[in-house]
Amino acid sequence: MILHLWEEQHGICPHCQQKLTELTGWHSHHIIWRSKGGSDGHANRVLLHPDCHRAIHSQGLSVTKPCPPTGASERLEPNE
Repeated sequence: MILHLWEEQHGICPHCQQKLTELTGWHSHHIIWRSKGGSDGHANRVLLHPDCHRAIHSQGLSVTKPCPPTGASERLEPNE
């Protein structure tokens, strides 16, 4: 699950927008906290830097799952 989340996020922390690496470390965060009814599933998880994870919990911040990038062909208007 960790590798899939990392790939889905393109190795970027959704809180600070910086690279997640072995050196920086990471924590798996429940978007909807389990204590509030969130699931343990992949769709409810993101990877965060340890400091970002602590900040989110201590400051009561929320985080969302990064949107997958769209390809250039999806952004362009079709030729008529």
